[in-house]
Amino acid sequence: MSALATLQSYIYKIRKNVFEALGGAGVTLHTKPNGYRLDIPAGVLDVHRFEELIDQGRKALDGGDAETAAELLADALAFWRGGPLANVEPGDQLGVQITRFQERRMRAVELRLEAELQLGRHRELISELKTLCSTHPLDEGMHGKLMIALYRSGRRHEALETYQTFRRGMIDELGLEPSPMLARLHTAVLVAEPELHLEGEPAPELGLRPLQTMPDGTDAASGRTGNGDDGELAEAAGSRIAAAVGLSVGGPTQQVRSVPHPAQLPPDIADFTGRTKVLARLESRLAECRELHAPLPVLWITGMPGVGKSALAIRLAHRVRDRFPDGQLYVDLRGDSADPVRPRTVLHRFLAALGEPRSALPDDIDEASELFRSRCASRSLLFLLDSAATTAQVKSLLPGSGDCAVIVTSLAHGLAGSDLVLLDPLPDDEAHQLLTSIIGPQRAGEDPPAVDRIVELCGGLPVALRAVGTRLGRLPGWPLGQFAERLADPRRRLDESSLPDLDLRASYHAGFRQLDERDRLAMQLFAMRTGGPFTAEDAAKQLGCDLVSAEGVLARLAERHLLQAAGTKDGPLGYSVHELVRVYTLQRLAGN
Repeated sequence: MSALATLQSYIYKIRKNVFEALGGAGVTLHTKPNGYRLDIPAGVLDVHRFEELIDQGRKALDGGDAETAAELLADALAFWRGGPLANVEPGDQLGVQITRFQERRMRAVELRLEAELQLGRHRELISELKTLCSTHPLDEGMHGKLMIALYRSGRRHEALETYQTFRRGMIDELGLEPSPMLARLHTAVLVAEPELHLEGEPAPELGLRPLQTMPDGTDAASGRTGNGDDGELAEAAGSRIAAAVGLSVGGPTQQVRSVPHPAQLPPDIADFTGRTKVLARLESRLAECRELHAPLPVLWITGMPGVGKSALAIRLAHRVRDRFPDGQLYVDLRGDSADPVRPRTVLHRFLAALGEPRSALPDDIDEASELFRSRCASRSLLFLLDSAATTAQVKSLLPGSGDCAVIVTSLAHGLAGSDLVLLDPLPDDEAHQLLTSIIGPQRAGEDPPAVDRIVELCGGLPVALRAVGTRLGRLPGWPLGQFAERLADPRRRLDESSLPDLDLRASYHAGFRQLDERDRLAMQLFAMRTGGPFTAEDAAKQLGCDLVSAEGVLARLAERHLLQAAGTKDGPLGYSVHELVRVYTLQRLAGN
Protein backbone atom coordinates (compact mmCIF):
# COMPACT_ATOMS: atom_id res chain seq x y z
CA MET A 1 0.00 0.00 0.00
CA SER A 2 1.35 3.42 -0.93
CA ALA A 3 1.91 6.24 1.58
CA LEU A 4 -0.95 8.20 0.01
CA ALA A 5 -3.35 5.32 0.41
CA THR A 6 -2.27 4.89 4.04
CA LEU A 7 -2.85 8.59 4.71
CA GLN A 8 -6.28 8.47 3.11
CA SER A 9 -7.16 5.48 5.30
CA TYR A 10 -6.22 7.47 8.42
CA ILE A 11 -8.26 10.44 7.26
CA TYR A 12 -11.25 8.20 6.79
CA LYS A 13 -10.91 6.93 10.36
CA ILE A 14 -10.66 10.51 11.63
CA ARG A 15 -13.81 11.53 9.77
CA LYS A 16 -15.66 8.49 11.06
CA ASN A 17 -14.52 8.42 14.70
CA VAL A 18 -13.80 12.07 15.57
CA PHE A 19 -16.72 13.57 13.70
CA GLU A 20 -19.17 11.09 15.21
CA ALA A 21 -18.01 12.12 18.68
CA LEU A 22 -17.43 15.85 18.10
CA GLY A 23 -19.24 16.62 14.88
CA GLY A 24 -21.58 19.12 16.55
CA ALA A 25 -18.83 20.96 18.41
CA GLY A 26 -17.46 22.93 15.48
CA VAL A 27 -14.75 20.44 14.50
CA THR A 28 -13.72 20.79 10.86
CA LEU A 29 -11.28 18.97 8.59
CA HIS A 30 -9.78 21.03 5.76
CA THR A 31 -8.07 19.69 2.64
CA LYS A 32 -4.85 21.55 1.82
CA PRO A 33 -2.44 21.27 -1.13
CA ASN A 34 0.11 19.43 0.96
CA GLY A 35 -2.22 17.51 3.27
CA TYR A 36 -5.04 18.06 5.76
CA ARG A 37 -5.70 20.33 8.74
CA LEU A 38 -7.99 19.44 11.63
CA ASP A 39 -9.42 22.46 13.45
CA ILE A 40 -10.79 21.84 16.96
CA PRO A 41 -12.25 24.81 18.89
CA ALA A 42 -10.93 25.52 22.38
CA GLY A 43 -12.77 23.70 25.16
CA VAL A 44 -13.79 20.73 23.07
CA LEU A 45 -10.97 18.30 23.98
CA ASP A 46 -10.48 17.06 27.53
CA VAL A 47 -6.89 18.32 27.47
CA HIS A 48 -8.10 21.84 26.70
CA ARG A 49 -10.58 21.74 29.54
CA PHE A 50 -7.91 20.27 31.82
CA GLU A 51 -5.55 23.15 31.06
CA GLU A 52 -8.30 25.76 31.61
CA LEU A 53 -9.25 24.31 35.00
CA ILE A 54 -5.60 24.24 36.14
CA ASP A 55 -5.19 27.91 35.24
CA GLN A 56 -8.43 28.83 37.01
CA GLY A 57 -7.47 26.80 40.09
CA ARG A 58 -4.03 28.38 40.25
CA LYS A 59 -5.50 31.88 40.02
CA ALA A 60 -8.00 31.08 42.77
CA LEU A 61 -5.21 29.76 44.98
CA ASP A 62 -3.07 32.83 44.34
CA GLY A 63 -6.09 34.97 45.22
CA GLY A 64 -6.52 33.24 48.57
CA ASP A 65 -9.64 31.23 47.67
CA ALA A 66 -8.38 27.77 48.60
CA GLU A 67 -11.88 26.24 48.65
CA THR A 68 -12.60 27.15 45.03
CA ALA A 69 -9.07 26.21 43.99
CA ALA A 70 -9.40 22.73 45.50
CA GLU A 71 -12.70 22.13 43.65
CA LEU A 72 -11.41 23.36 40.28
CA LEU A 73 -8.21 21.35 40.51
CA ALA A 74 -10.11 18.21 41.55
CA ASP A 75 -12.35 18.67 38.50
CA ALA A 76 -9.27 19.01 36.30
CA LEU A 77 -7.74 15.82 37.61
CA ALA A 78 -11.03 13.97 37.09
CA PHE A 79 -10.33 14.04 33.34
CA TRP A 80 -7.43 11.67 33.87
CA ARG A 81 -8.09 7.96 33.37
CA GLY A 82 -4.72 6.21 33.18
CA GLY A 83 -1.75 7.50 31.21
CA PRO A 84 -1.99 9.97 28.32
CA LEU A 85 -2.37 8.49 24.81
CA ALA A 86 -2.16 5.02 26.32
CA ASN A 87 -3.11 3.19 23.09
CA VAL A 88 -0.83 5.16 20.80
CA GLU A 89 2.71 4.25 19.80
CA PRO A 90 4.55 7.54 20.43
CA GLY A 91 7.38 8.91 18.32
CA ASP A 92 9.88 11.52 19.45
CA GLN A 93 7.56 14.51 19.07
CA LEU A 94 4.55 12.78 20.56
CA GLY A 95 6.73 11.52 23.43
CA VAL A 96 7.57 15.14 24.28
CA GLN A 97 3.85 15.97 24.45
CA ILE A 98 3.16 12.97 26.69
CA THR A 99 5.90 14.12 29.08
CA ARG A 100 4.39 17.62 29.07
CA PHE A 101 0.94 16.23 29.93
CA GLN A 102 2.38 14.20 32.81
CA GLU A 103 4.22 17.22 34.18
CA ARG A 104 1.05 19.29 34.03
CA ARG A 105 -0.86 16.59 35.85
CA MET A 106 1.76 16.53 38.63
CA ARG A 107 1.51 20.32 38.84
CA ALA A 108 -2.25 20.04 39.21
CA VAL A 109 -1.82 17.47 41.99
CA GLU A 110 0.64 19.74 43.80
CA LEU A 111 -1.67 22.75 43.56
CA ARG A 112 -4.64 20.72 44.83
CA LEU A 113 -2.57 19.44 47.77
CA GLU A 114 -1.51 22.99 48.58
CA ALA A 115 -5.12 24.13 48.58
CA GLU A 116 -6.25 21.25 50.77
CA LEU A 117 -3.42 21.81 53.24
CA GLN A 118 -4.49 25.44 53.54
CA LEU A 119 -8.01 24.21 54.25
CA GLY A 120 -6.76 22.16 57.21
CA ARG A 121 -7.27 18.75 55.61
CA HIS A 122 -3.78 17.55 56.55
CA ARG A 123 -4.96 14.37 58.27
CA GLU A 124 -6.97 13.31 55.21
CA LEU A 125 -3.97 13.88 52.92
CA ILE A 126 -1.38 11.80 54.77
CA SER A 127 -2.19 8.50 53.08
CA GLU A 128 -2.24 10.05 49.59
CA LEU A 129 1.01 11.93 50.23
CA LYS A 130 2.75 8.80 51.46
CA THR A 131 1.72 7.01 48.26
CA LEU A 132 2.97 9.91 46.13
CA CYS A 133 6.30 10.03 48.02
CA SER A 134 6.71 6.31 47.48
CA THR A 135 6.00 6.73 43.75
CA HIS A 136 8.25 9.81 43.48
CA PRO A 137 11.03 9.16 46.03
CA LEU A 138 13.14 12.15 44.91
CA ASP A 139 10.34 14.75 44.73
CA GLU A 140 11.17 17.41 47.33
CA GLY A 141 7.81 19.17 47.08
CA MET A 142 5.83 16.03 47.87
CA HIS A 143 8.06 15.16 50.82
CA GLY A 144 7.80 18.71 52.12
CA LYS A 145 4.00 18.56 52.00
CA LEU A 146 4.01 15.20 53.77
CA MET A 147 6.24 16.66 56.51
CA ILE A 148 3.78 19.55 56.94
CA ALA A 149 0.76 17.22 57.06
CA LEU A 150 2.42 14.90 59.60
CA TYR A 151 3.62 17.75 61.77
CA ARG A 152 0.20 19.40 61.88
CA SER A 153 -1.33 16.05 62.78
CA GLY A 154 0.87 15.80 65.87
CA ARG A 155 3.16 13.19 64.27
CA ARG A 156 6.36 15.21 64.45
CA HIS A 157 8.63 12.18 64.74
CA GLU A 158 7.24 10.81 61.47
CA ALA A 159 7.80 14.19 59.80
CA LEU A 160 11.46 14.10 60.86
CA GLU A 161 11.80 10.48 59.71
CA THR A 162 10.34 11.48 56.34
CA TYR A 163 13.11 14.04 55.90
CA GLN A 164 15.83 11.57 56.88
CA THR A 165 14.45 8.93 54.49
CA PHE A 166 14.34 11.45 51.64
CA ARG A 167 17.81 12.70 52.49
CA ARG A 168 19.30 9.20 52.46
CA GLY A 169 17.68 8.56 49.09
CA MET A 170 19.13 11.77 47.64
CA ILE A 171 22.62 10.93 48.86
CA ASP A 172 22.47 7.30 47.77
CA GLU A 173 20.96 7.97 44.34
CA LEU A 174 22.40 11.35 43.37
CA GLY A 175 25.15 12.11 45.86
CA LEU A 176 23.34 15.36 46.74
CA GLU A 177 21.95 16.95 49.89
CA PRO A 178 18.33 18.21 49.98
CA SER A 179 17.78 21.81 48.94
CA PRO A 180 18.30 24.59 51.50
CA MET A 181 14.54 25.20 51.56
CA LEU A 182 13.71 21.63 52.54
CA ALA A 183 16.54 21.68 55.09
CA ARG A 184 14.97 24.82 56.61
CA LEU A 185 11.62 23.08 56.75
CA HIS A 186 13.32 20.22 58.63
CA THR A 187 14.80 22.79 61.02
CA ALA A 188 11.40 24.39 61.53
CA VAL A 189 9.82 21.02 62.37
CA LEU A 190 12.72 20.19 64.67
CA VAL A 191 12.30 23.37 66.74
CA ALA A 192 8.46 23.45 66.47
CA GLU A 193 8.35 26.71 64.54
CA PRO A 194 4.94 28.37 65.17
CA GLU A 195 4.69 29.50 61.53
CA LEU A 196 4.08 25.89 60.51
CA HIS A 197 0.77 25.83 62.36
CA LEU A 198 -2.41 26.81 60.56
CA GLU A 199 -3.75 30.20 61.59
CA GLY A 200 -6.66 29.74 63.96
CA GLU A 201 -5.81 26.12 64.76
CA PRO A 202 -4.21 24.99 68.04
CA ALA A 203 -0.62 23.86 67.79
CA PRO A 204 -0.06 20.09 67.79
CA GLU A 205 0.58 18.53 71.19
CA LEU A 206 4.34 18.04 70.89
CA GLY A 207 5.62 18.82 74.39
CA LEU A 208 8.39 21.04 73.06
CA ARG A 209 10.41 23.86 74.50
CA PRO A 210 9.68 27.21 72.80
CA LEU A 211 12.42 28.86 70.78
CA GLN A 212 14.15 31.30 73.11
CA THR A 213 15.15 34.74 71.89
CA MET A 214 16.83 37.46 73.91
CA PRO A 215 15.02 40.81 74.31
CA ASP A 216 17.30 42.44 71.72
CA GLY A 217 16.50 39.80 69.11
CA THR A 218 19.68 37.83 69.72
CA ASP A 219 19.40 34.07 69.45
CA ALA A 220 20.11 32.64 72.89
CA ALA A 221 21.87 29.60 71.50
CA SER A 222 24.39 31.27 69.26
CA GLY A 223 24.56 34.82 70.54
CA ARG A 224 23.98 36.16 67.00
CA THR A 225 21.28 38.49 65.88
CA GLY A 226 18.88 37.69 63.10
CA ASN A 227 20.28 40.55 60.97
CA GLY A 228 23.55 38.78 60.10
CA ASP A 229 24.33 37.51 56.66
CA ASP A 230 26.76 34.73 57.67
CA GLY A 231 24.26 31.92 57.25
CA GLU A 232 24.33 30.82 60.87
CA LEU A 233 20.67 31.68 61.25
CA ALA A 234 18.19 30.32 58.77
CA GLU A 235 15.95 32.74 56.92
CA ALA A 236 12.52 33.46 58.33
CA ALA A 237 10.52 30.27 58.40
CA GLY A 238 7.05 31.65 57.78
CA SER A 239 6.47 32.56 54.16
CA ARG A 240 9.84 31.26 52.95
CA ILE A 241 9.44 27.75 54.31
CA ALA A 242 5.83 27.78 53.27
CA ALA A 243 6.85 28.81 49.76
CA ALA A 244 9.24 25.87 49.60
CA VAL A 245 6.28 23.50 49.80
CA GLY A 246 3.65 25.74 48.22
CA LEU A 247 1.97 26.90 51.44
CA SER A 248 0.65 30.33 52.27
CA VAL A 249 0.61 30.80 56.00
CA GLY A 250 -0.68 33.95 57.62
CA GLY A 251 0.77 35.71 60.59
CA PRO A 252 4.02 37.50 61.30
CA THR A 253 7.30 36.05 60.14
CA GLN A 254 9.49 34.60 62.91
CA GLN A 255 13.04 33.39 62.95
CA VAL A 256 14.00 29.74 62.94
CA ARG A 257 17.25 28.89 64.61
CA SER A 258 19.48 26.92 62.24
CA VAL A 259 20.37 23.50 63.60
CA PRO A 260 24.17 23.46 63.94
CA HIS A 261 26.31 20.76 62.37
CA PRO A 262 29.20 20.43 64.84
CA ALA A 263 32.52 19.08 63.57
CA GLN A 264 34.53 18.50 66.74
CA LEU A 265 36.77 15.57 65.81
CA PRO A 266 40.46 16.06 66.62
CA PRO A 267 42.80 16.17 63.61
CA ASP A 268 43.53 12.83 62.00
CA ILE A 269 47.03 11.41 62.45
CA ALA A 270 48.90 11.65 59.16
CA ASP A 271 51.35 8.80 59.87
CA PHE A 272 48.83 6.42 61.44
CA THR A 273 50.19 2.93 60.91
CA GLY A 274 48.67 -0.55 60.83
CA ARG A 275 45.34 -1.75 62.26
CA THR A 276 44.07 -2.32 58.70
CA LYS A 277 41.92 -5.35 59.52
CA VAL A 278 40.32 -3.92 62.64
CA LEU A 279 39.54 -0.64 60.85
CA ALA A 280 37.88 -2.49 57.99
CA ARG A 281 35.87 -4.61 60.43
CA LEU A 282 34.63 -1.59 62.39
CA GLU A 283 33.75 0.34 59.23
CA SER A 284 31.82 -2.66 57.97
CA ARG A 285 30.00 -2.94 61.27
CA LEU A 286 28.88 0.70 61.17
CA ALA A 287 27.76 0.38 57.55
CA GLU A 288 25.79 -2.76 58.37
CA CYS A 289 24.01 -1.07 61.29
CA ARG A 290 23.00 1.90 59.13
CA GLU A 291 21.76 -0.24 56.26
CA LEU A 292 19.65 -2.40 58.57
CA HIS A 293 18.57 0.55 60.77
CA ALA A 294 19.83 -1.51 63.69
CA PRO A 295 19.82 -0.23 67.30
CA LEU A 296 22.46 2.30 68.26
CA PRO A 297 25.92 0.88 67.48
CA VAL A 298 28.47 1.42 70.27
CA LEU A 299 32.04 0.50 69.36
CA TRP A 300 34.01 0.07 72.57
CA ILE A 301 37.79 0.12 72.04
CA THR A 302 39.84 -1.06 75.01
CA GLY A 303 43.38 -2.17 75.68
CA MET A 304 46.40 -1.41 77.82
CA PRO A 305 47.70 2.16 78.18
CA GLY A 306 49.63 3.39 75.15
CA VAL A 307 48.28 0.73 72.78
CA GLY A 308 46.73 3.36 70.48
CA LYS A 309 43.05 3.33 71.38
CA SER A 310 42.52 7.06 70.79
CA ALA A 311 44.52 7.10 67.56
CA LEU A 312 42.47 4.21 66.17
CA ALA A 313 39.19 5.82 67.22
CA ILE A 314 40.11 9.15 65.62
CA ARG A 315 41.21 7.48 62.39
CA LEU A 316 37.97 5.47 62.29
CA ALA A 317 35.85 8.55 63.01
CA HIS A 318 37.44 10.48 60.15
CA ARG A 319 36.94 7.57 57.75
CA VAL A 320 33.20 7.37 58.48
CA ARG A 321 32.40 11.03 59.22
CA ASP A 322 30.70 11.58 55.83
CA ARG A 323 28.06 9.04 56.83
CA PHE A 324 27.02 11.33 59.72
CA PRO A 325 26.34 14.68 58.02
CA ASP A 326 24.43 16.19 60.93
CA GLY A 327 27.65 16.44 62.92
CA GLN A 328 30.42 14.76 64.84
CA LEU A 329 30.91 15.43 68.56
CA TYR A 330 34.02 14.69 70.63
CA VAL A 331 34.93 14.78 74.29
CA ASP A 332 37.98 13.72 76.30
CA LEU A 333 36.45 12.21 79.42
CA ARG A 334 39.85 12.18 81.20
CA GLY A 335 39.36 8.70 82.54
CA ASP A 336 43.05 8.37 83.42
CA SER A 337 42.99 11.44 85.69
CA ALA A 338 42.01 11.76 89.32
CA ASP A 339 39.06 13.95 88.29
CA PRO A 340 37.20 12.49 85.25
CA VAL A 341 34.73 14.76 83.48
CA ARG A 342 31.24 14.52 84.94
CA PRO A 343 28.49 13.30 82.59
CA ARG A 344 26.33 16.37 83.25
CA THR A 345 29.16 18.64 82.07
CA VAL A 346 29.47 16.63 78.86
CA LEU A 347 25.71 16.68 78.27
CA HIS A 348 25.66 20.47 78.61
CA ARG A 349 28.52 20.80 76.14
CA PHE A 350 26.87 18.48 73.63
CA LEU A 351 23.47 20.19 73.95
CA ALA A 352 25.04 23.61 73.44
CA ALA A 353 26.89 22.30 70.37
CA LEU A 354 23.55 21.03 69.02
CA GLY A 355 21.99 24.48 69.37
CA GLU A 356 20.30 24.32 72.75
CA PRO A 357 20.42 27.66 74.62
CA ARG A 358 22.67 27.39 77.66
CA SER A 359 20.06 29.18 79.74
CA ALA A 360 17.64 26.31 79.05
CA LEU A 361 19.96 23.46 80.06
CA PRO A 362 18.58 21.43 83.00
CA ASP A 363 20.73 21.01 86.11
CA ASP A 364 19.30 17.57 86.81
CA ILE A 365 21.34 14.96 84.94
CA ASP A 366 18.29 12.80 84.15
CA GLU A 367 16.47 15.75 82.59
CA ALA A 368 19.61 16.76 80.69
CA SER A 369 19.98 13.22 79.39
CA GLU A 370 16.34 13.13 78.27
CA LEU A 371 16.71 16.45 76.45
CA PHE A 372 19.93 15.21 74.84
CA ARG A 373 18.20 12.10 73.49
CA SER A 374 15.37 14.24 72.13
CA ARG A 375 17.81 16.52 70.31
CA CYS A 376 19.58 13.50 68.80
CA ALA A 377 16.36 11.94 67.51
CA SER A 378 16.08 11.95 63.72
CA ARG A 379 19.63 13.25 63.37
CA SER A 380 22.63 11.45 61.97
CA LEU A 381 25.40 12.12 64.52
CA LEU A 382 28.72 10.49 65.36
CA PHE A 383 30.01 10.63 68.94
CA LEU A 384 33.60 9.96 69.99
CA LEU A 385 33.89 9.52 73.77
CA ASP A 386 37.61 9.32 74.44
CA SER A 387 39.23 7.92 77.58
CA ALA A 388 36.12 6.90 79.53
CA ALA A 389 36.77 6.01 83.16
CA THR A 390 33.84 3.62 83.62
CA THR A 391 30.75 2.37 81.83
CA ALA A 392 28.62 4.44 84.22
CA GLN A 393 30.28 7.61 82.91
CA VAL A 394 29.16 6.72 79.38
CA LYS A 395 25.58 5.47 79.86
CA SER A 396 23.90 8.88 80.11
CA LEU A 397 25.86 10.15 77.08
CA LEU A 398 24.29 7.72 74.62
CA PRO A 399 21.61 8.92 72.17
CA GLY A 400 18.44 6.89 72.22
CA SER A 401 17.54 6.86 68.53
CA GLY A 402 18.29 8.40 65.18
CA ASP A 403 20.99 7.39 62.73
CA CYS A 404 23.71 7.84 65.32
CA ALA A 405 26.81 5.88 66.32
CA VAL A 406 29.15 6.04 69.29
CA ILE A 407 32.86 5.22 69.50
CA VAL A 408 34.27 4.83 73.02
CA THR A 409 37.87 4.36 74.15
CA SER A 410 38.50 3.17 77.68
CA LEU A 411 40.70 1.06 79.93
CA ALA A 412 37.46 -0.42 81.25
CA HIS A 413 35.68 -3.22 79.43
CA GLY A 414 32.56 -2.37 77.45
CA LEU A 415 28.90 -1.76 78.08
CA ALA A 416 26.50 -4.64 77.68
CA GLY A 417 25.54 -4.87 74.04
CA SER A 418 28.51 -2.88 72.74
CA ASP A 419 30.93 -4.16 70.12
CA LEU A 420 34.10 -4.78 72.14
CA VAL A 421 37.46 -4.29 70.43
CA LEU A 422 40.50 -5.40 72.46
CA LEU A 423 43.66 -3.87 70.99
CA ASP A 424 46.99 -5.64 71.34
CA PRO A 425 50.42 -3.99 70.94
CA LEU A 426 51.55 -3.56 67.35
CA PRO A 427 53.27 -6.53 65.74
CA ASP A 428 56.98 -6.03 65.01
CA ASP A 429 56.52 -5.15 61.33
CA GLU A 430 53.95 -2.43 62.03
CA ALA A 431 55.98 -1.12 64.98
CA HIS A 432 59.02 -0.84 62.69
CA GLN A 433 56.90 0.92 60.08
CA LEU A 434 55.60 3.46 62.62
CA LEU A 435 59.05 4.31 63.99
CA THR A 436 60.49 4.55 60.48
CA SER A 437 57.71 6.90 59.35
CA ILE A 438 58.58 9.24 62.25
CA ILE A 439 62.39 9.30 62.07
CA GLY A 440 62.58 8.78 58.32
CA PRO A 441 63.68 5.74 56.29
CA GLN A 442 67.20 7.08 55.72
CA ARG A 443 68.00 7.37 59.42
CA ALA A 444 66.31 4.06 60.23
CA GLY A 445 68.48 2.40 57.59
CA GLU A 446 71.70 3.64 59.19
CA ASP A 447 71.47 1.19 62.11
CA PRO A 448 68.77 -1.50 61.66
CA PRO A 449 69.84 -3.50 64.78
CA ALA A 450 69.38 -0.40 66.92
CA VAL A 451 65.92 0.14 65.43
CA ASP A 452 65.06 -3.48 66.24
CA ARG A 453 66.22 -2.97 69.80
CA ILE A 454 64.22 0.26 70.27
CA VAL A 455 61.07 -1.39 68.94
CA GLU A 456 61.58 -4.32 71.33
CA LEU A 457 62.10 -2.06 74.34
CA CYS A 458 58.96 -0.06 73.53
CA GLY A 459 56.96 -3.29 73.55
CA GLY A 460 54.98 -2.45 70.41
CA LEU A 461 53.16 0.43 72.12
CA PRO A 462 52.42 3.24 69.61
CA VAL A 463 52.52 5.96 72.27
CA ALA A 464 56.01 4.93 73.40
CA LEU A 465 57.22 4.56 69.80
CA ARG A 466 55.85 7.98 68.90
CA ALA A 467 57.48 9.60 71.93
CA VAL A 468 60.81 7.94 71.12
CA GLY A 469 60.55 8.88 67.44
CA THR A 470 59.70 12.49 68.29
CA ARG A 471 62.64 12.67 70.71
CA LEU A 472 65.00 11.28 68.06
CA GLY A 473 63.61 13.73 65.50
CA ARG A 474 64.61 16.60 67.78
CA LEU A 475 68.16 15.19 68.07
CA PRO A 476 69.13 14.32 64.48
CA GLY A 477 72.78 13.80 65.38
CA TRP A 478 72.16 11.31 68.18
CA PRO A 479 73.28 7.78 67.15
CA LEU A 480 70.45 5.26 67.33
CA GLY A 481 72.67 2.70 69.04
CA GLN A 482 73.50 5.11 71.84
CA PHE A 483 69.83 5.95 72.32
CA ALA A 484 68.95 2.23 72.42
CA GLU A 485 71.50 1.76 75.22
CA ARG A 486 69.90 4.56 77.23
CA LEU A 487 66.45 3.10 76.61
CA ALA A 488 67.63 -0.33 77.80
CA ASP A 489 68.35 1.08 81.27
CA PRO A 490 65.15 0.39 83.31
CA ARG A 491 65.80 3.50 85.39
CA ARG A 492 65.62 5.70 82.27
CA ARG A 493 63.19 3.84 80.07
CA LEU A 494 59.95 5.58 81.00
CA ASP A 495 61.66 8.97 80.89
CA GLU A 496 63.14 8.30 77.45
CA SER A 497 59.86 6.91 76.06
CA SER A 498 57.68 9.74 77.34
CA LEU A 499 56.93 13.35 76.44
CA PRO A 500 54.67 15.81 78.27
CA ASP A 501 51.68 14.91 76.08
CA LEU A 502 52.75 11.29 75.52
CA ASP A 503 53.35 9.92 79.01
CA LEU A 504 52.25 6.39 79.91
CA ARG A 505 52.82 6.91 83.61
CA ALA A 506 49.57 8.84 84.07
CA SER A 507 47.57 5.91 82.71
CA TYR A 508 49.52 3.37 84.76
CA HIS A 509 48.99 5.50 87.84
CA ALA A 510 45.23 5.59 87.14
CA GLY A 511 45.18 1.80 86.95
CA PHE A 512 47.04 1.43 90.24
CA ARG A 513 44.83 4.01 91.91
CA GLN A 514 41.82 1.74 91.36
CA LEU A 515 43.49 -1.24 93.10
CA ASP A 516 43.14 -2.06 96.74
CA GLU A 517 46.24 -2.61 98.84
CA ARG A 518 46.30 -6.38 98.40
CA ASP A 519 46.09 -6.19 94.59
CA ARG A 520 48.80 -3.50 94.47
CA LEU A 521 51.11 -5.71 96.48
CA ALA A 522 50.33 -8.68 94.22
CA MET A 523 51.12 -6.61 91.13
CA GLN A 524 54.48 -5.62 92.56
CA LEU A 525 55.29 -9.27 93.29
CA PHE A 526 54.32 -10.30 89.75
CA ALA A 527 56.53 -7.54 88.30
CA MET A 528 59.54 -9.05 90.10
CA ARG A 529 59.05 -12.40 88.41
CA THR A 530 61.51 -13.47 85.74
CA GLY A 531 60.98 -15.89 82.90
CA GLY A 532 57.95 -16.40 80.71
CA PRO A 533 54.19 -16.38 81.39
CA PHE A 534 52.90 -17.77 84.67
CA THR A 535 49.68 -19.56 85.58
CA ALA A 536 47.13 -19.10 88.33
CA GLU A 537 48.77 -21.95 90.25
CA ASP A 538 52.12 -20.14 90.05
CA ALA A 539 50.45 -16.97 91.31
CA ALA A 540 48.80 -18.84 94.23
CA LYS A 541 52.19 -20.16 95.34
CA GLN A 542 53.81 -16.73 95.06
CA LEU A 543 50.99 -14.98 96.94
CA GLY A 544 50.56 -17.75 99.49
CA CYS A 545 46.83 -18.10 98.92
CA ASP A 546 44.39 -20.62 97.49
CA LEU A 547 43.81 -21.00 93.75
CA VAL A 548 40.37 -19.31 93.72
CA SER A 549 41.72 -16.19 95.46
CA ALA A 550 44.69 -16.06 93.10
CA GLU A 551 42.41 -16.29 90.06
CA GLY A 552 40.36 -13.37 91.41
CA VAL A 553 43.49 -11.22 91.83
CA LEU A 554 44.69 -12.09 88.33
CA ALA A 555 41.30 -11.30 86.80
CA ARG A 556 41.15 -7.87 88.42
CA LEU A 557 44.67 -6.98 87.27
CA ALA A 558 43.97 -8.21 83.74
CA GLU A 559 40.73 -6.19 83.58
CA ARG A 560 42.78 -3.07 84.27
CA HIS A 561 45.31 -4.15 81.60
CA LEU A 562 48.15 -4.33 84.11
CA LEU A 563 48.52 -8.01 83.21
CA GLN A 564 48.24 -9.57 79.78
CA ALA A 565 46.36 -12.86 79.59
CA ALA A 566 46.91 -15.34 76.79
CA GLY A 567 45.14 -18.66 76.47
CA THR A 568 46.53 -21.81 74.93
CA LYS A 569 44.67 -24.55 73.13
CA ASP A 570 45.36 -27.27 75.68
CA GLY A 571 47.12 -25.68 78.62
CA PRO A 572 45.97 -23.26 81.36
CA LEU A 573 45.65 -19.50 80.92
CA GLY A 574 49.01 -17.76 81.02
CA TYR A 575 49.71 -14.28 82.40
CA SER A 576 52.56 -11.88 81.69
CA VAL A 577 53.61 -8.33 82.58
CA HIS A 578 54.32 -5.95 79.72
CA GLU A 579 57.87 -4.65 79.90
CA LEU A 580 56.92 -0.99 80.38
CA VAL A 581 54.32 -1.93 83.02
CA ARG A 582 57.03 -3.93 84.78
CA VAL A 583 59.40 -0.94 84.75
CA TYR A 584 56.71 1.37 86.13
CA THR A 585 55.70 -1.09 88.86
CA LEU A 586 59.28 -1.67 90.02
CA GLN A 587 59.95 2.09 90.05
CA ARG A 588 56.82 2.52 92.14
CA LEU A 589 58.03 -0.20 94.51
CA ALA A 590 61.46 1.44 94.80
CA GLY A 591 59.79 4.78 95.51
CA ASN A 592 57.83 3.22 98.35
